[in-house]
Amino acid sequence: MKKYFHVQYILRYYEQKDYAFQIINAKSEDEALKKFAKLFGIKEPKRLKEPMFRWEDGEWFASFKCINEVKEIACPDCKGTGIIYLQ
Repeated sequence: MKKYFHVQYILRYYEQKDYAFQIINAKSEDEALKKFAKLFGIKEPKRLKEPMFRWEDGEWFASFKCINEVKEIACPDCKGTGIIYLQ
């Protein structure tokens, strides 16, 4: 059974800092990290958890923050026309 993982990462551009995330559909946390790494062209997914590891995302430098398993549910505010992810 496939699960959903919320992968958070930090983007930096000079003095600016922003937070971003990707929702990854995978069987396990390790598989989700491998898919995330492939998405950004990172050749060694194990390096994501190293504290000083960074990769380029356009003009920004990105670093891994955390990964959490989430559940997919229909949005109650829009009567089920959208999807939200809960921890």
